[in-house]
Amino acid sequence: MVARTSAHYLILLGLLVLTSVALALTVDTSTSDEAGVVPEWPDLVGDWVGDEIRFCWNPEHQKIFGASQLEDINQCPDCGGQLGSMTLIEKSMLPADTIISKKRYRHPDGRQIIATVVMSGRERASIHRPERCMVGQGSEIAHSHVIEVPFADREPFDVRILDMLRHVRVQGMPKSVGSYYAYWFVGKDRETASHNARLFWMAADRVLYNKSHRWAYIAFSGDRHLEGDTEAYVDEIKEFASLAYPQMKLVK
Repeated sequence: MVARTSAHYLILLGLLVLTSVALALTVDTSTSDEAGVVPEWPDLVGDWVGDEIRFCWNPEHQKIFGASQLEDINQCPDCGGQLGSMTLIEKSMLPADTIISKKRYRHPDGRQIIATVVMSGRERASIHRPERCMVGQGSEIAHSHVIEVPFADREPFDVRILDMLRHVRVQGMPKSVGSYYAYWFVGKDRETASHNARLFWMAADRVLYNKSHRWAYIAFSGDRHLEGDTEAYVDEIKEFASLAYPQMKLVK
């Protein structure tokens, strides 16, 4: 009797999920430009100094520059091609109204962080699970975990960290190089480190409120030491996120 009741509950739950997904995909929603963050990184994050990254869109060149190196941030000084805020591959794959901002931050002690924010366009197809790209670029995900980033004047929020490994050869000898990739998603009045939670909220907004807001994907990456203080990168992530995010967050 208990097994039959449990089966009925599972069937009912499955029907509710299918109905919600069907409604989310078919209901005529009103697309909104409302977002949870400004899709632009600040110039200063504490002691970290940022330099916008610009990419050459000439297929034969595709060099990367820092904005501080350029007289014209829209023209490649080498080949005369157009420069943009995303790579040529990203430009060809993402919807045209996707907004991307990338900066390289340098700390006085020599540390560096690459920061990225991606704002979805009207098609809402600009954001996906970062794990797909990480593996596709030749790196190995050694570990995935979630940390809480604390704030003085609000509740903490979750950031997902991918501990990355790249296997190379140095002077003929194999070597493993560590790095990290930290990310979370931000919608209007919502934050989550879960891709599935973001999909749920997108469906809920469509079904319950007939709205489709713009979501952003925020990420940054840096070095992760495999010897010595191997947990130092976690403190780096907490420090950077707690200083940068309040400058980007849209507050009512």
